[in-house]
Amino acid sequence: MQSRASERRIPVAAIERVEVKGPKGRRLVVVLTAPEAGDRESLTVYSRSAPGVLALAHTLRQSLPIRDETQPRADGALLVTRVPVAKPATDWRRVALRCSVSLYLLAAAAMLIRGVSGAAEWYVALACWLIGIVAVPLRHGVRAGWEMARETWRLRTCGVLVEGRKLYSGTYEFTDIEGRARQLTDAYESAEQVQILYDPTAAEQVAQVGPRTAGTLAFAALVCLLSLAATVTLAAIGVAGPLAVLDVLPVGL
Repeated sequence: MQSRASERRIPVAAIERVEVKGPKGRRLVVVLTAPEAGDRESLTVYSRSAPGVLALAHTLRQSLPIRDETQPRADGALLVTRVPVAKPATDWRRVALRCSVSLYLLAAAAMLIRGVSGAAEWYVALACWLIGIVAVPLRHGVRAGWEMARETWRLRTCGVLVEGRKLYSGTYEFTDIEGRARQLTDAYESAEQVQILYDPTAAEQVAQVGPRTAGTLAFAALVCLLSLAATVTLAAIGVAGPLAVLDVLPVGL
């Protein structure tokens, strides 16, 4: 049983019986064993799924040991252990995304209010705001270019060159330095045997056909820089829209 602060682990030996309660059968009650029948503690689990509660109750009942009524019981509450739940690390990327979306929605509301109130040329600010939204998909180009450049640089500095054999069209098999067989797909190659450069230190497979990396590295850097410049420019245009609404910048941008 898990909550935000802790997790309670209940061994089957500590359970006296399992009951399904509630008007719709969505409450599972776990009654713990105790030396005296009147001292038994119960724990309750709530669920939105009544069939799920019934299935769990059925499984637990099948797992319970068979006890006589006169058989002495241990205190089941002492067998229940509590383990603190570790708080997950803050996902700053998600926080930044939520803040950005909130700011964009506030800016849209401000522009709509200015438009309804009859402010002159408010549509110019709205156009800037809409253009700035294009920066969101363009940031994926920045990330893709950066990842390509990083992988290519790792191949350039840590790569190992091995022989690759053609399996079928565009797919080659090679053996790494640990003797494991791997496959690489390259739709632009058709030769029976090629040289494959791969990084043995990478957690995921990073490989390419051919030993040359200068061209790929230059292309990745170009994609990253162009996408970054376009993203920054569009983001600046998008920010200029709300600033124009607030009369920080002139509307006639």
